[in-house]
Amino acid sequence: KTACGLEIARAFDGEVLAVDSRTVYRDMDIGTAKPSFDEKRDDVALPTSIHALFSGGKPKMVDGIPHWGFDLAEPSEDYSVAEFQGYAVRVIADILSRHRLPVLVGGTGLWMDAIVDNLSFPEVPPNKTLREEFERRTTDDLFAEYQRHDPQGAEEIDRDNKRRLVRALEVCRETGQPFSTLRKRGPEKYHALWVGMDVPKEVLEQCIGERVNQMIAKGLVSEVRRVRERYGADAPALFAIGYREICEFFDGYLSLEAAILEMKKNPRRFAKRQMTWFKRREEIVWVGECEEALAEVGAFVT
Repeated sequence: KTACGLEIARAFDGEVLAVDSRTVYRDMDIGTAKPSFDEKRDDVALPTSIHALFSGGKPKMVDGIPHWGFDLAEPSEDYSVAEFQGYAVRVIADILSRHRLPVLVGGTGLWMDAIVDNLSFPEVPPNKTLREEFERRTTDDLFAEYQRHDPQGAEEIDRDNKRRLVRALEVCRETGQPFSTLRKRGPEKYHALWVGMDVPKEVLEQCIGERVNQMIAKGLVSEVRRVRERYGADAPALFAIGYREICEFFDGYLSLEAAILEMKKNPRRFAKRQMTWFKRREEIVWVGECEEALAEVGAFVT
């Protein structure tokens, strides 16, 4: 996705907005597979008026193409979909004001829906008592309760991400309604083309395995250690796939070999949930190669 998004932006005078709930965090580069950013350039002409208004006010440059959505929050912060939605709306307005094409790239389905569908979310403040109760329970126990409250939401949530389970259950308990039904679609803001990469299962599994091996070779274990030391072992961002498994190694629950095996297994489960999420959208044009995506975008913008 990353490489194809870059090619689309290059071909159609665009800028990339990464829609990923993990790459928003600083100091987490290897495990989130962030692209390699260009060296700082002073000759890139970008507006300055809007950039001072919000975190992440300047894009990262990747092969000369502006990329937004990276390094917006500390790993210790609970960065929400609503916060990213507000950020994305401002970035998209900025890109459009300069007559360029916003290219949204990513796999966090709810975050993508929040932007394109102009979703609103329930304003339920944190309940300290509930959260303390949930923190004492296992993720399996929390997921079982969430299934009872919200069967549809249980099909979509990362069942191993305790932070997300806690928030979903908190909203269910506080409102008495399924969390997934409380998202409301607002008036249409954008005329969007949806393009999905349809990768054969065996190819996807091979890519996942190779990516995990590359992450370990690049120093993921050291990266996780640094994040834990700087932000604490309970930093919300460390519940993400690729980080929680290494944390379990540090905490003595898994050997490093077992943690790596879990890192290869969990993304496969996540990819299956991603596909289930996006298959709901009939407007998605599924392609097998980036050349097909480029053709679809070319027809869309002309």
